[in-house]
Amino acid sequence: MNEDSNQFNGNGYGQGDDAWDAGARRTGRGGAFADHEDTTVFAPLQAGDIPLPPIEDLSAIAEPAAPARRRMIWPWIILAVVLAFAAGIGGGLWFFQSHALPGVTLWGSPVTGKTRAQIAAMVDDAVDGARAKVTYEDRTTAVSMDDLGLSVDSTAIADKAFDAKRDGAWWTRYAFWIGQDVTDAPAEANAADGTTLNEKLSIEETTPVDAGVQLNADGTGFDVVPGQTGQGADVTPVAKAVIEAVETLDPTATRDVTVDMSPIEPAVTDQIAGEAKTTLDTLAANPVAIKVGDHQIASIDAAALAASSRIDANRSGKLADGESRSGYVVFDAAKLQSYYDEHIKPNLQTGREDREVIVNNNGTELSVLTEGHDGVTVADGADKAIGEQAAAQLVKGGGAVEVEGTVDPMQTKTTKRHIVVDLSDHKVYAYENDKLIRSMTMSAGMGNDYATGACVSDLCTPTGDFEIWLKYESQDMSGNLTLSDGSVSKWDVKGVGFVNYFSRSGCAIHRIATSGYTSDAAIAGMGNTSHGCVGIGWDQAEWFYGWALMGTSVHVQQ
Repeated sequence: MNEDSNQFNGNGYGQGDDAWDAGARRTGRGGAFADHEDTTVFAPLQAGDIPLPPIEDLSAIAEPAAPARRRMIWPWIILAVVLAFAAGIGGGLWFFQSHALPGVTLWGSPVTGKTRAQIAAMVDDAVDGARAKVTYEDRTTAVSMDDLGLSVDSTAIADKAFDAKRDGAWWTRYAFWIGQDVTDAPAEANAADGTTLNEKLSIEETTPVDAGVQLNADGTGFDVVPGQTGQGADVTPVAKAVIEAVETLDPTATRDVTVDMSPIEPAVTDQIAGEAKTTLDTLAANPVAIKVGDHQIASIDAAALAASSRIDANRSGKLADGESRSGYVVFDAAKLQSYYDEHIKPNLQTGREDREVIVNNNGTELSVLTEGHDGVTVADGADKAIGEQAAAQLVKGGGAVEVEGTVDPMQTKTTKRHIVVDLSDHKVYAYENDKLIRSMTMSAGMGNDYATGACVSDLCTPTGDFEIWLKYESQDMSGNLTLSDGSVSKWDVKGVGFVNYFSRSGCAIHRIATSGYTSDAAIAGMGNTSHGCVGIGWDQAEWFYGWALMGTSVHVQQ
């Protein structure tokens, strides 16, 4: 160590010791004040001692890095808003599939956003709580819907409120500023029963008697049974007051009413019964058919309707399970099923029986010998719901109920009968299916030429096609006729037997009008003796009378 390095500066140590002392202070070791260990002194670094990259790489060092690209976030914000809006709309649409639409009110009260069940519950609560405070003279009582015999179909009302606006344009359904108020009355005041009201007010009532309907004499339709007017407190304004309270949808609502004694119309008036008769007559004339495939096996006739229906003056009233309504007529599915089980099904037969009828030349039925029936087999259990299905068709005004099974269709066998009167042959011929089954001698009108049958003077038997239209087993015949020569022909014969009129002018085929028995054979020698009728033998007339049915074709020829 040279002398220069041992000189002290003003800080109490030599200048040559600055680096050392500073290093010692930084490191906490070395220097004169440390642990007196030797310290290595490094030579100063020169710029040339620092390694540099190759010259070709300097551009990478000199050129500054490009700034980071900024991301555009506003499209994502817009997309999020759109999606949220769409989700809101979708949620709203989904919500209102099961809830009343915006702007819907029931009797003026909002029901938007409520389910069918919630609306029905609101109506039920209002019906249970609504009261009319009724005063008569010095007596007062509270009356409910139930006291008046009125029911409310809350389910039907809820359905109407729920369905409100749904038949409009799609955008109007959800427009809250477009409203629709459901105003259907919960019940009909005229259908109220005043019995309980009069009892509560201690009024001696003459009870009215409802009108009704009953089967007519031939069982094909209905007649009205008139009702009877009563006397007591007028129940109609009371019913209106309770109905008004119900329509507030406030279970605590009441209305004050004062009543007087007055004539009381029955709930089912003659007019209502008349409308019910029209409904039932229409259904009886066009009965609901019960079918297996294309074959009708039975029908809901007038008797079935009478056994399964009732009249209800309150067309808005609640129906019991299994009941359905058409106007004032209520059908009971259980009663329809019972009628089918007890009166229709037992008449269905598995074996076919053909129908047999007698017809005339025109195909008109003269008589039914055998009604016949199909052979019907209904599949097990296939007819258990006929009552329910038939009731649904009755409400629609007609139709058919189909059940599974098999049918062997009935056939119709016809026997055609017709009569030929031959004036030149002097015979009456009886035909069945165009086959001659009997020939009878006859005597025709005196005006017919006996050889040709032509009409040559007065009192002829007319020719042409006729039908038997009037029959008498026995008839007194009398009359007079002015002839073309001015003379008058008179007759008066008692007890002419087995008369069959065929012409509207009064000509008939009958037992020949003789004073005693005249046989078929005896007539052959008599010639034409009548005033225009056709006389046959006493031994033929009774059989012919029974065979020649009303409507049988008669052809008279020369």
